[in-house]
Amino acid sequence: MAKQRILVCPVCGETQEETSVCRTCENALDADGLLCAEGSIGPWWVRDKKHPFAPGMTFDHLVALVNNGDVERHTIVRGPTTRQLWKVARRVPGIAHLLGRCHNCGEHVEHKARQCSACQAAFLTYKDRNNFGVDISLPPEGSIDGMSSFLSDTVILDTLSTPLTLPKAPASNPDKEDSVGSPQFNALQRKVQQGSRTIRILSVSLTICVIALIFTIVMLLK
Repeated sequence: MAKQRILVCPVCGETQEETSVCRTCENALDADGLLCAEGSIGPWWVRDKKHPFAPGMTFDHLVALVNNGDVERHTIVRGPTTRQLWKVARRVPGIAHLLGRCHNCGEHVEHKARQCSACQAAFLTYKDRNNFGVDISLPPEGSIDGMSSFLSDTVILDTLSTPLTLPKAPASNPDKEDSVGSPQFNALQRKVQQGSRTIRILSVSLTICVIALIFTIVMLLK
């Protein structure tokens, strides 16, 4: 008697007796069904206790769930715009406006609006299937309707900004003469000082020469 083969569903990971349709996710397990499942995989998730091991979905699939009423304002979702952290849908950029709310200020908006009339936050779509939005840089543009990115300036600054610090002052060296200013300024100051000393020396020499000349003329006139 041949043993029954055990199958692992490649979509949800459920183990079961060999079958053509998964008993958990109901996905067809033939070549066409798996190809369709692979095409629907993306970086968006809806929290679902009944299917905790289901792969992520594309943005278009998530939008379809919103339009069908399967995702509401208080549904818990995550994706590239939440940096893969769970968030209530009405606060998720790219999704909240489809539910009639601005993700930034919570104002009522039309689902076809491109920006919030109250806070001017942009409402854009994100269809990049290969970027999860978890790195510190902006995600690539991917296939997008409208503008290239919908991360707000506030989110970008909160993620990337680092506090400014003043450069440390060099430690003072007691063996060196104290100076103020840049090296160029100090060099110029030394040149001025040398010029002053030269002028004083020339002045003294000229005075001595004048005195000697006067003395010589007096001696000749006697």
